[in-house]
Amino acid sequence: MDIKIDDIVKQVLSEVGTPKVDKTPFMLERKPVFTGKETGRTAVLSSPENYEVKDCEIPKISGKEILVQVEGCCVSPSDTAEFMKEKRIGQAVFTGQQGTGVIVKLGSPALQDANGNTLKVGDRIVAVKKAGGSASSFSGNRMHSGIMSNGWFSNYIVLQAGNQIYQVNDLDLESRLLTETAIAVNSAVQRAEKLNHLEDTKKVIVLGCGLEGLTVIAALKCMGISQIIAIDGSEARLKLAKEFGAPEVIDYRDKKGMLAILEKIKKYTGGTLADTVFQCTTSSLGRSTAKRLIKPSGSVCELGYILGRGKATAKFYEETMPSGGRFYSSRDYEECFLFLKKAQEKEIPLYKLITHRYLLPQINEAHWAAIREEGLLVSVFNR
Repeated sequence: MDIKIDDIVKQVLSEVGTPKVDKTPFMLERKPVFTGKETGRTAVLSSPENYEVKDCEIPKISGKEILVQVEGCCVSPSDTAEFMKEKRIGQAVFTGQQGTGVIVKLGSPALQDANGNTLKVGDRIVAVKKAGGSASSFSGNRMHSGIMSNGWFSNYIVLQAGNQIYQVNDLDLESRLLTETAIAVNSAVQRAEKLNHLEDTKKVIVLGCGLEGLTVIAALKCMGISQIIAIDGSEARLKLAKEFGAPEVIDYRDKKGMLAILEKIKKYTGGTLADTVFQCTTSSLGRSTAKRLIKPSGSVCELGYILGRGKATAKFYEETMPSGGRFYSSRDYEECFLFLKKAQEKEIPLYKLITHRYLLPQINEAHWAAIREEGLLVSVFNR
């Protein structure tokens, strides 16, 4: 009897399946179980450029509150701005905004999220700012009387159920952490799509493949736009751009300069220039450069300022920011979650946007990494 080794190996592999690699080294190792004997830990910004992680008692929750075990939180530009302040009155507030976690206790069994979904222990949630809401409603997260937690920079957080909570059980940890980044970029891309009548036949250029640019590429890919050209001066970022959905990439460091770039664009597009350019750089020359890459009837969409990053666009960002911050509606968040789900289905590696990962005791190091603009996005994880 002939034994076909190759067939046996194929059969075994098909039955076992492809093992999945855990993308996040700091994920919770098991399903959280709350006994009531746990100790709370929260990062308190006690002085300029210095967080202290303090132990505190986890308070009892009211009937409209939920207790959440924190999984992680991204460090945002507003966090680093507060971190660097030399003068402040009282305790710092409204830091640690971009976080996510798992519900471990409910104040009552009938609590719902913003979409009317009944919340339960074990649900993964994000808490957000909504249009018409106030900053105080979000910064009211508490750990102990006398010790205010800095948002999600804690191991537990108490939140009000209702219109600030979204149940997102079908999103992985990184996707949930990227909610605030994704909604800012996705909302801008959707507006550009409507204003510029972007269709799957349109030719689009993404100028700059940082955090904004890579997220733009992913959003365009999920919208069905395939003719995307990414331009950047980093080989690593251009490689990521291809993984995120840009079939063609151009390194602007060509010795022949702009003429060589224009020739490559025309080669990729069949002799024409782009219909739309998403300008995702913080360079003051970005807009003038983008105008040279589009057709006479084309358009330029400025996104370099959308996340508040970069000193070159700081003034422009502050002038365009509405009083009290930029808020998004429930519809914006629903479309954002839909985008994140599509990205998962298309296997777009959004988790690679989180390039630097720290544990809660390393929160000061995390902020300095963000201030030095190392990598793309910095996150603090609770374990």
